[in-house]
Amino acid sequence: MKIIIHHFDQNAHGIIRFSNHEIVAIYDERTELNGKSVRELLNVNKDITITSNFDEALKNKADMLITTGEGLYFTKPENVQDWKRNVKKAIEHKLSVYNMSKILYGDKTGEFKTLAKENNVKFEEASEVFGFEKFSEFAIKGLEHPVKTPVINFTGTSMNSGKITAMFVMKRELESLGKKVGVVGTEPSSVFMGADEQIIPEVYPTMKGAPTIFGAIKKVESENHPDIILVGNQTGLRAPVLDVRESRAGAIVAWQILLGSSPTKIVLCSKWNMIEEIDPHLELIKNSSIKAPVVANIINGLGCDKNKLPGILSGVEERFGLPTLDVISSPEKLGELAKILLR
Repeated sequence: MKIIIHHFDQNAHGIIRFSNHEIVAIYDERTELNGKSVRELLNVNKDITITSNFDEALKNKADMLITTGEGLYFTKPENVQDWKRNVKKAIEHKLSVYNMSKILYGDKTGEFKTLAKENNVKFEEASEVFGFEKFSEFAIKGLEHPVKTPVINFTGTSMNSGKITAMFVMKRELESLGKKVGVVGTEPSSVFMGADEQIIPEVYPTMKGAPTIFGAIKKVESENHPDIILVGNQTGLRAPVLDVRESRAGAIVAWQILLGSSPTKIVLCSKWNMIEEIDPHLELIKNSSIKAPVVANIINGLGCDKNKLPGILSGVEERFGLPTLDVISSPEKLGELAKILLR
């Protein structure tokens, strides 16, 4: 499938790094990104140039427009208008649309669903309010027949801590060792990156979040029989829970995912300039009802001076006594982490 990405954010980064679909164009409204290559921005072996002209992006033959920007993007009225205008154009150009918004979905996007039907294309949304229903029977099954497959939870100390990138990098590493890897993703881009199941607990009733994660894990175990299951978490365990404008559930959803996954081991992920959050997160996990150990620290070095990053990594490793790496700049350490996860 050929896709156009609308808005260059962390979800776009993941799709660019891990999706097998052909990305024919990337649009972003920020003119400072116009003409920039993802090769230089993300250090990936792909030559895709970002454009701030959506009509230029549409000139590329595509099957689907993927719109990222979950919350923060939609807090700006000018972005909302831009998004609506461009989604309408895409549908009229006979492109299906996949919407990742946690603000504009459901009844708020009815006009686009109608327009898509009229143009014989699809308008799909990551935010499915009743998405938990297909996992309910597996959650019950999991209580009767507990999950036996090792489960690794990639938990973060904040947003943009590299949780999903780390998870999919380790998926590739484990598969290179001949292991069958199951993945439960909680980012709305997960389905395009190779996850077996995608859960968006922020839009579920609170009581459904943790059981749905648990049910998804049991579903992956029952149907795919993997050697190991990886689960990606959201935001941080100390994140604000009253981020109303951006429709984030903060620590509430992070704890739902962590508790629901009942992990065997935890990998803690942090942004390079947020390492002061590592210590309180380790303490929170240690003093919680979760008995799983934190076995490694992952540092997201995106945006850090490449000459300073090695010192940050060694400092964190020395301070906490845990294997520490950036999965992008420290590929030589991936094998060591894979062995730890498989023990």
